[in-house]
Amino acid sequence: MDHLPNKLPFSKRRLRPRIIISYILDYVIIIACAAGFFILDSIEPYHQHFSLRNISLQYPYAVHERISITLAVCISGAAPLAIIAIYTLFVDGLFSHHKPQSSKTGKRKFTGPHRWKDRLWEFNCGFLGLLLSQGSAFVVTQILKNACGKPRPDVIDRCQPPPGSADAMPFGLSNYTICTGDPAIIKDGFRSWPSGHSSSSFAGLFYLTLWLCGKLHIMDNRGEVWKTFIIMTPCVAATLIAVTRIMDARHHPFDVITGSLLGVLCAYMAYRQYFPSISEPWKKGRAYPIRSWGTDPIAPAHAVPLGSSDSTAALRNPEEERLDASILPETSAPPEHRLSRGPTYTSDTGNPYATNMYSHRHRGDDGNWSSSSEDLTDGYEMQHGYAQTTNPGLSGQLPRYEVDTAYQSQTQAPMSGVVSPLHAPPGAMMAHSDRGRELTDMPPREQ
Repeated sequence: MDHLPNKLPFSKRRLRPRIIISYILDYVIIIACAAGFFILDSIEPYHQHFSLRNISLQYPYAVHERISITLAVCISGAAPLAIIAIYTLFVDGLFSHHKPQSSKTGKRKFTGPHRWKDRLWEFNCGFLGLLLSQGSAFVVTQILKNACGKPRPDVIDRCQPPPGSADAMPFGLSNYTICTGDPAIIKDGFRSWPSGHSSSSFAGLFYLTLWLCGKLHIMDNRGEVWKTFIIMTPCVAATLIAVTRIMDARHHPFDVITGSLLGVLCAYMAYRQYFPSISEPWKKGRAYPIRSWGTDPIAPAHAVPLGSSDSTAALRNPEEERLDASILPETSAPPEHRLSRGPTYTSDTGNPYATNMYSHRHRGDDGNWSSSSEDLTDGYEMQHGYAQTTNPGLSGQLPRYEVDTAYQSQTQAPMSGVVSPLHAPPGAMMAHSDRGRELTDMPPREQ
């Protein structure tokens, strides 16, 4: 433990060794996936029986593939990595409407609100997610290939059976023992399902699509068509790579479809390990903060802090806010029902489940939000005793306390409008206790 670093190179916060180990373990798992792929590739797959009279297996063997596995990995791996690196390190924040001002010159920073350590952290998470997606897709695909042993459409041409060969009786099926071709080519001829090109292409390019959806907050209900074309481009490229496998008679259509779905699943799972859902556009695809250990999980809050930076604030619609303000003023709640602790919060109908762990500003830094975050929330992180009773999805506001509907003893006089201690605000509880003391101190009524 003594040789482990106490902090990450781009973070000021001192980290526990087990947190550093957890991220090192991510890279170890990815390296293990790469090693596992080469080990599985050297294993002889299962050989299914096939018929020499099966027309779907009599396609000619294409010596030169339209897209080799090396080119496919470059398109689905190197290209997304380059896009992620360029965007996170240089482009992110250039078009921000809330650029911070320089303390010396007073001019707005051209690079935007994100610090260098924020960019490095975003790149680290994007890189890890891409590698995890590709690595898991390769390993799972190779396991299924070896276990299934399905013949490719060109398996008979690979097999090169002797002239006059016929299917064995009585079942009318042959096996690989009649083959006279190159053993390496024959070995690969029984790895048709699922398609490795399809799974790896969608694992990398669909991951890029999800990543772009988060960065461009595609689901912000604004319907900007140019964003749709941008995020569709990686999916179209992955589809074209998958289609070439049918054109080269390397795979059956079913192999390509299932391989593509496998890649999509791996991409989604890898993306959600490091980034929030694209259905939460107010988070704008910012990576999760540094992992925390031994702390309570953060419950979704129904409010967002005032004055949040544009990288974490809800995507706002002024027209909707104007209508909401006319229906339900911000000061409609009684003073005794407002929160008296923590930062000032306001309801935001465009962001009903925003967690403010992404928008906390650490005291003492330069005022810019950091996703690498040593900056953890200290205002609303699982405050014990705080119950959320406001539903911003409704036009009105729920009461802060409820009438007690519990069973009352028949020997006591029924009390209407009794406030339940579990739901009563502190002011109501104090008033109730003071009222009880007044009743106790009163002299007994004369008979």
